Amino acid sequence: MQNQILDVLERTEFSDEIFSIFGRALAIATRFDSITKSLARLPLFKQAVVAKTILSEDEFHSLVNDVSKRYTNLNRAIGSLKLDSNIEDLLTKARESRNELIHESTLGVIERVDNFGEEELDRFLSRISEITLNIIRGDAIISTIISMQNNESISDYQFSKSYEDKLVNWVMERFEK
Repeated sequence: MQNQILDVLERTEFSDEIFSIFGRALAIATRFDSITKSLARLPLFKQAVVAKTILSEDEFHSLVNDVSKRYTNLNRAIGSLKLDSNIEDLLTKARESRNELIHESTLGVIERVDNFGEEELDRFLSRISEITLNIIRGDAIISTIISMQNNESISDYQFSKSYEDKLVNWVMERFEK
């Protein structure tokens, strides 16, 4: 019996470079997973999770809005990015992007990455960049909430375009252009 995927895999400098990008994106997603679990252990958010099981969707969204209003500094910092999203939308995008990265982003890519045309490669890398940025934004929000809950000082830097660009560039860095 032949294992089809192993029959077509070949390591090349190009495929190593592309999969290195994917590996760095996974590192960002893994951190997001970790801090999300830490957030879920905080008393306020444990209550929200329990409440979601007994509240209607509208009541739960109202609770989330009340929680986000408590974090006016966080809302101000997010506003500095000039995004058309609120905390809930940004966290939903981050979660969905994390799931896409982990479960879907390399489907159909592994076997043919070395045969990508320039346009297909650009589309793939643009999508990895976009979902990584969504995860970075969710990470910044959750990190800030955890810091605020622990009465730690917070920085607006993680809500700056400079911070986002630095992390996305680290993930997307290629030596072969």
